[in-house]
Order: sequence, then C-alpha cells, then structure tokens
Amino acid sequence: MKVFKQNIISHIKSKRLNVFFLFLILAFLFSVLSKLSQRYTHSFVFTINKINVPENHVILSDSNTTMNIVLNTYGFKHIKYYFKQPTIDIDFSLLDKTGTHYKWIESNGLPNIINQFDTNIRVENITPDTIAFRYDVNAIKKVPVKLLSNIKYSTGYDVINSYKLEPDSVKIIGPKIMIDSITQIQTKNVKLENVNTSFSEIIELDIPNSNNLMVSKSTVKVSGTVEKFTEGTLNVPVNIINVPEHIKINFYPKSVPLVFYTSLSNFNNISTNNFIVQCDFNTIKNNTHLIPEIIKQPDNIKYAKLNVKQIEFVIIK
Repeated sequence: MKVFKQNIISHIKSKRLNVFFLFLILAFLFSVLSKLSQRYTHSFVFTINKINVPENHVILSDSNTTMNIVLNTYGFKHIKYYFKQPTIDIDFSLLDKTGTHYKWIESNGLPNIINQFDTNIRVENITPDTIAFRYDVNAIKKVPVKLLSNIKYSTGYDVINSYKLEPDSVKIIGPKIMIDSITQIQTKNVKLENVNTSFSEIIELDIPNSNNLMVSKSTVKVSGTVEKFTEGTLNVPVNIINVPEHIKINFYPKSVPLVFYTSLSNFNNISTNNFIVQCDFNTIKNNTHLIPEIIKQPDNIKYAKLNVKQIEFVIIK
C-alpha cells in the first residue's frame, strides 16, 4: 500500500513537471513570435550581382563586390538574410560610364535597389554611396570545341564517321591578352563503356577559371551513330609511278590483299574501285623492293591496311 501511494505521488509530480515545461516552451515560443512580429533595423552585407553588362566589356576583378544595406522590417523578414549572404542586382545599363569606369551613385540607383525588396521592407541606408566599377574592353573570338573522350564499344561495334558536337565551336569574350592564348575549349572527359547503340550526351566544357573570361556556352551535346562493324578483304591492283622512260620493270605481286573495316550497312558498297595502292619508283634508292601505300580510300570505312609490306621488282634491260 505504501509503495502504491508513493507511485501515485511520483506520477502526479512528473505530470506537474511536464505541464510546467510545456508552459515554459509555449512562453518561449510566444516571446520569439512576439519579437519576430516587431520591426527592427539591421545592416546586411549584400553580394553585388552585375547584370546587363555589355558583351564587349569586362568588369575587372579589383572592383567592389559587396555593398552594405541597412533594412528596417519585421523580425521574421530578417531571418533569411542570416542563413545565406544575400545578393543585390546592379543594372549596368542604368549606370553612368566614363572611359575606364562604370559608376553607381545612390541618388540615381536607389529606386532600382528599393524595387528588389518587398513593400514592407524599408531601405534606410546604403554604403558606400558611390561605387566605381573598373572595366576593360573585351575582345571576342570563336574557337573550336575539342572532345575529350574515353568511349569503349562492345565487341564488333563502332561509331560511323566521327562524333558530332553541337555546337562545334564557342565564342569566348575577355581581355585580348587573355583570349589570344586560347586556341580551343576542351570538354570534360566523356566516359562510356560497352556502347552498342547510338548515343547523345550533354557534357560540360572545361572552361578556364577566370572572372574576366566569358564563354557563350557552358555545355555541348556530343552524339554518335553506332552500328555493327566487320572486316573485309579485297585484292587491289598495284600501280607504279615515276618509272623513268628508258627503264622497264617487272614486279610481283601485281595486286595485294587489302583489309578494310566498315559498318555492315556499308559493306556491300565497298569495291576495289574505292582504293588506289601505289608504289613510287623514286623511293627505291638502294632498296631492292618497292613499298606499297594506300593513297586513296573511301570515307565510309574506319581504316584500311595492307598485308603485303613490299613489292619485289626487277629491271628489264
């Protein structure tokens, strides 16, 4: 009986304690909400976001990148500015411009600043009241995009012709001394494994890290038409050139086996007429044989090679 009585007393005390903490939490929340509903004045650092800068101008990195703005508003409106540094837009199409600077002046730019805040947020003060943005005249140059890739195909598959890049070139804008040294823009590395179907991928460009350089595109599309490939063999006649008129030669073999690699869809379109295998008599010198070379082959094959590396010949007197 005594234990039962003690349990009841303990339960009542615990319940009273829980009620106390509940009221304490509610009082705290009420106090916070009460404070957040009041107006406060506070200064915040805003990162300047430059918009509508003419394409042929670059704002140099030694220019101001922040401004301090004093705001008067309700407490809950202030909260978002504490968690992440806010940004403010400066419209360069509205600024005064001299030979070397754009100039933002509070008396002229204040309306544009105010319009970026809610109506219940009052802009009390801005420092500095004048900001000079030093600029330089940009040069514009078009450079090719170079694909950096590591694409591996399933056995018996390959890409027809070459990869297609869209766009295949980009416009770079920046100080002339900088862009003169840039001859191409590479892509980030494309890695694909066991490819056996046509593909299309969006890839990022590997853009040099500079605040003074702009590139017209940050990504390009790479695509490839993939088909099954096979090898074929043809016997192609050998042609000898630059034989002096007073010399007659006999050579062997008269034709050589040529191996080519192409897609199944193109295979039946390949014939000996698509190839020219040639030896140049002027390259003989002290050699006793001629070297055959493929000097003509169709565009719709991946590669061609000769299994015979030399042509024997004799001079007929």
